[in-house]
Amino acid sequence: MWLLLWLQGLLADVLGCFLSEEPMVERKSTNRIIYHHSLTKDGNATSIGRWHTEHNGWEDIGYHFVILKNGEKQEGRKLSLVGAHAYGKNADSIGVCLIGDFRTEYPTEAQIETCVKLQHALNRYYSKNLSIEFHRDLYSPCPGKMLCRKCFVRRLKEGDI
Repeated sequence: MWLLLWLQGLLADVLGCFLSEEPMVERKSTNRIIYHHSLTKDGNATSIGRWHTEHNGWEDIGYHFVILKNGEKQEGRKLSLVGAHAYGKNADSIGVCLIGDFRTEYPTEAQIETCVKLQHALNRYYSKNLSIEFHRDLYSPCPGKMLCRKCFVRRLKEGDI
């Protein structure tokens, strides 16, 4: 059953990249943050945005935030808009992409620390504890096995509102 769901999700992700993106609209509710990895050794919001617009045909980068290896947080799609980062799950989520390939490398401590600060800031902004999800929770192997879910979630929840 797990394999079937994973394959279904993978197909949705692949097709989602080629289907035309829905028009960018305001997000009506925000309940979760979905974390991703870029599957690249380097990059930034500009390079990902270029890929999303030139190769996928989208209007803008799909993620709301991109976290570089040095911990720098870059803004992507306007926070109030629905993202394009987890096909079928974008309507109530914020997409955060960490640069790196976490199938083969660990995220940096600077990236984790930035995610902690961002999670807390967004929880305060929305006046609630937003759900912490990985793209792989939905149906994808993203963000890779080297990003330990248990450790990451524990760090993000430290000091929540």
